[in-house]
Amino acid sequence: MELKDYFRVIWRYWWLTAGLVVVVGVGSWIFRAQPAPQYQASVRFTIGVNAPPATEVSGYDPILTSYQASEYIRDDFVEIVKSDAFADDVNAMLAKMGASDIKISKGNISAAIEKQRRLMSMTITWHDATQAQKIADAAVQNLSENNAKYFSQLGAAGASVAVIDKPVAYRVGASLREQLDIPIRLLLALLAGIALAFILDYLDTSVRDARDAEALGLRVIGEIPRGK
Repeated sequence: MELKDYFRVIWRYWWLTAGLVVVVGVGSWIFRAQPAPQYQASVRFTIGVNAPPATEVSGYDPILTSYQASEYIRDDFVEIVKSDAFADDVNAMLAKMGASDIKISKGNISAAIEKQRRLMSMTITWHDATQAQKIADAAVQNLSENNAKYFSQLGAAGASVAVIDKPVAYRVGASLREQLDIPIRLLLALLAGIALAFILDYLDTSVRDARDAEALGLRVIGEIPRGK
């Protein structure tokens, strides 16, 4: 088949392809899932080890040693935040702050390291903006007061935590998957409609023009043009 033959088949069944796209589009819009609104509260801070007092040991730099220890703490912190223990401690802190009705899990908290700035960031994901703010405050307070529990190698003093940006809750927009859901459905409906058009054309044995007659081995002497 030539290219114009493919176009002829698609044009003959354009109503089928268009109808399928419209039905899928309308159905996807009406029955689309309505995800619950999600909010995030992010806070940036530094966490590290206070420089130990200077010693008489030669070749020992207490400030450099403190920075090196802080690097290890930052790496461990990301994993600590993902733990059930940290989530339980945040829930305990929430109860202590008078918000015992809020219960989070480890999936609601994430952390990251800003490598270029040596800063930490912690993000709370929750379905309510006000509660997300409270959870972030409780998480920061828990880290400040109870970090010695997670970094026992530092002794009773623990690590020092300094908040740089206070947590501010904001609504999270739709994910890329949610944004592309309906367009992908429409594209699949279009492809399915075109494929169905070629299937129907293949199964259709009617003769519409001279080319169809010649395909059957018949000799065409003349053809009456289609009326306007």
